[in-house]
Amino acid sequence: MNKDDIVDLEDVAGFKVRAVKAGIKASGKLDYGLILAEEPVSAGGVFTTSKVCAAPVKLCRRHLKATAGKVCALLVNAGNANACTGKEGEDNAKACAAKVAETFGCKTAETLICSTGVIGHQLNLPVMLGGIEKLAEAFSASAGKGEFAQAIMTTDLVKKTASAKIPELGAVISGVCKGSGMIAPNMATMLAFILTDAPVSPTVLQKTLGEIAEETFNRVTVDGDTSTNDTLLVFASGKAGGKIIDKTSGKRYAAFAEGLKAVCLSLAEQVAADGEGATKLVRVNVTGAKNDADAVLAARTVAQSPLVKTALFGNDPNWGRIIAALGRSGAKMGEEKTDIFLCGEAMFQQGKPCRFDAAALSEQMKAKQISLDVDLGMGKGKATVLTCDFSYDYVKINADYHT
Repeated sequence: MNKDDIVDLEDVAGFKVRAVKAGIKASGKLDYGLILAEEPVSAGGVFTTSKVCAAPVKLCRRHLKATAGKVCALLVNAGNANACTGKEGEDNAKACAAKVAETFGCKTAETLICSTGVIGHQLNLPVMLGGIEKLAEAFSASAGKGEFAQAIMTTDLVKKTASAKIPELGAVISGVCKGSGMIAPNMATMLAFILTDAPVSPTVLQKTLGEIAEETFNRVTVDGDTSTNDTLLVFASGKAGGKIIDKTSGKRYAAFAEGLKAVCLSLAEQVAADGEGATKLVRVNVTGAKNDADAVLAARTVAQSPLVKTALFGNDPNWGRIIAALGRSGAKMGEEKTDIFLCGEAMFQQGKPCRFDAAALSEQMKAKQISLDVDLGMGKGKATVLTCDFSYDYVKINADYHT
């Protein structure tokens, strides 16, 4: 698996990708994107576990089940989440899927819809349907590289893309993602779309995606809020050729899974780094837990603690906030067995605070990426959770988001 050569989403064999300005965003920026497969392709999807989920999420689940994981098109809009919009919202999502099917010659059930933006507002259906016509016109022109990634952004400051080449399969994987706030995926507003030309069956794609999401996107937290619209979709065209991967074993499967995980992890890291108002990416690494589940619990509690995150923003090496978070996490632990390191510096070991140069450590904490390492001394469980700091700008962004 080779991560060095960049492969754009628009260059994955078997797919066409376009984006347009449909007028959904008040800013007038790109806000509508379409991924169109040359023929039905394998698909897998992982969605929000929130009991309150958006109309597009319901539609995607229903269509993936109806087609046994075979799809032809994905339509994505930014600027409106189409969440908590009742039957009208669901009817609008269906109408968009039907319009795509009619326009591009596929079946409605083979069309998926994703939305991101403000919750509780109805879609402007004439604008949405008109935007699909604009997308059809865009397919007569060459694809603008990176425009799809830009079109799905809301409060994101940067586009998020990642890719990998898989020499063992002669295949590539390319993905895009959006997410900056309301991020605590449990499969915020987080959307991720990945294309590959590898030959993979829908069953294998779905199983692999679920496992990888648990180790990547589900290990990210910006603010602890799980969205109504969280969606991660992977499409495999099989255009690279070769025998279809229909089992989760063997060298060819291992190479594909490694490539997919690398792309997902890179996108997850980019989400954490671009957290609303964030100034640094933080990796919370927990080892020595009773089991992996305890390690995730401990790491996630520290990563989501507002007190820890504000201390990280202020470059304050306050280990007291960290051990307090560990103590309430629910993970099995004892302070007499716990070690805490920040930027590689020992702060607390075996029940006692360590002597360290607080001013020097504070300077180290100003880096764009830092690590917070914990050893619970209880077993072999381990986990890493990605997060960021809380700054003044996080409050400003979210205080003004709707108004």
